Amino acid sequence: MPLPVERLCWVDAGDNGGLVQRYGVFHLPSLFLIEDGQFLGAVQSRLHLPELSRALEQARAREPEELP
Repeated sequence: MPLPVERLCWVDAGDNGGLVQRYGVFHLPSLFLIEDGQFLGAVQSRLHLPELSRALEQARAREPEELP
């Protein structure tokens, strides 16, 4: 899928419980945007290219949050 991101990482919640706890993941799958070391929060979207691309652009427009 040609997404407007440099890298996409899959994290298995079963193998990374600490990461799931740190980011407060309440449902799976969950998407979060971290860009240039800044946490831009959760991305709410279906895995459909146009919708996901729009959601990523909206997340980029947010003020960075404190990393959990």
